[in-house]
Parts: sequence; C-alpha cells; structure tokens
Amino acid sequence: MKDQIQLINDAINKTKENLKESSFNFIFWGLLIAILSFFHYSFPEIVQKHVYSTMLYWVLIPVLGMITTILYNVKKQKKVGYETYISRALKIIWGVFNISWIVLIFVSLEKKINPTESILFLLGVMILITGLLIRFKPFSFGGVSVVTCSILCVYTPNNSWLLLNGIAAILGLLVPGIALYYRKSNV
Repeated sequence: MKDQIQLINDAINKTKENLKESSFNFIFWGLLIAILSFFHYSFPEIVQKHVYSTMLYWVLIPVLGMITTILYNVKKQKKVGYETYISRALKIIWGVFNISWIVLIFVSLEKKINPTESILFLLGVMILITGLLIRFKPFSFGGVSVVTCSILCVYTPNNSWLLLNGIAAILGLLVPGIALYYRKSNV
C-alpha cells in the first residue's frame, strides 16, 4: 500500500516537472490576454475602429497564439519522448478547452453576445482541475480567481469586463505559471 502511494506521488511529481517545462504556456497566455485586455480597455477607439475589428482582435490574435503554443508543445513532446497518465489527462482537458473556446466564440457571434463570462468560467474550471490533479495550490487558487472574475463580469458596467479579464489572466495564468517555473523540484 505504501509503495502504491509513493508511486502515485512520484507520478504527480513527474507531471509537475513536465508541467514546469510547460510553464511557458501559462506565462505566454497570461501575458497575452492581460495585454490584449488592458490595451482594449485603454484604447477602445483603436480596437473598435471597424464593425469586425473587435472580433478580429479577440479571435485572430488568440488563434495565432494557440497555433504558436501547439507548435511549441509538439516540439517539446517530441524532445521528451514519453507521456505520463496525468500529463495525458491534462492534455485532453486543455484540448477540450480549446474546442469549447472556439464553439463559445461561434455561439456568441450568432447570438451577438459577449462571450467573456462563459470563456472565463470555463478557463477557471480548467485551471482549477489542473491545480487539483497535480496538487499545485497556485493553479487551484488561480482557477477560483478566474471563476470569481467570470461571475463579477456579469455585474460590471460597460467595458469593465476588460479589466476583470486582464486581472483573471494575471491571477489565473501568469502568477501560477511563474510559480510553476520557479517551483523547487523537491517540493
């Protein structure tokens, strides 16, 4: 029994080490979303210049970011050469998030609504699941922070959702990503 528990803990620690190398993804997305949000909030006349410019801003740039991180992760995976069960589960979870994000974008375009609350809620749940699976509290706290920001978005006036979106990116992606990057291997 003790050996099995040790084996499970070793697998979780190995996944944390693998994720440590993937901290780039969380830092990248945290910075990108925060910059996009704060720029849009500060300069709405630039982002909202044309009818479809906001949509292009919030879809085209993230899709380019998604392609960048997918290519990075494929290259990194080939270099590592193996995959743990937990890292496979996390890859599936984040793949489902990417597909869900795209579906939410299309649904929001069809219904002419802002998808931020839904996307933030989904993102927060994914971050929380990641934190719980790998037993890394910064991700768990980050996930709860993002879910809280998604709920607050419902009650914010005008473009304040942009500030909450930026704050959620910092608390849910950037800070946990940096914490993972600087995490000591023996913790």
